Amino acid sequence: GDRLPTEAEMVEQYGIGRATLREALRLLEAQGVIEIRVGAGGGAFVARPQPQSLARMLSILLRMSDVSLREVLDARRLIEPELAAQAARQRDERQLAALRDCHEQLVAAPRGSEEWRRLNREFHTLLGEASHNRPLALLWTALSTIADGHEAGVRYTADSIGEAVVAHHKILKAVEAGDADAAARAMTVHLEAAADYVRRYYRHLLDEPIQVVSELGG
Repeated sequence: GDRLPTEAEMVEQYGIGRATLREALRLLEAQGVIEIRVGAGGGAFVARPQPQSLARMLSILLRMSDVSLREVLDARRLIEPELAAQAARQRDERQLAALRDCHEQLVAAPRGSEEWRRLNREFHTLLGEASHNRPLALLWTALSTIADGHEAGVRYTADSIGEAVVAHHKILKAVEAGDADAAARAMTVHLEAAADYVRRYYRHLLDEPIQVVSELGG
């Protein structure tokens, strides 16, 4: 949120031309490090890079490397059980409250809606935050946009969504109890069920390169 010096001040401070400075600011803005505001009180301000921006950059990198949906699902099964286990060990009351609230909203949301998908990702993201392993949690947050296969064309039935809600409840209870092993097992079962669903109904998508994330919102 801090405001950077004016353009004239930065030109003098760094001993560079205006064109060089403007190009540098443009690159920093594209990377999400600063934001440029126009109008009265405008200028360059320090921004907090958003996980959504990382998600898009990661999806581009994975797409250009021909990484498949199968590989992303495998990565998810390696990362998330450990995050769930760490969440059971490290979570605090504020994070437990956030997980409970998210799960309650998920139960009430229309099955398969964009709101349901957002809350589903949020539940998993909150687990990552509760693990207090910030590098791994940030990586998961970036992967979460593509990990459910929706961008690739996977659509889940009402029954499979209902099973996911039940799985989330089991994970939540294990985290509440501080049972790391149970949390990891519940997460593993949840992810294996999701992968089995994709293999059963969308096998043709498994070895296709993942899609570039089309939306940064939500």
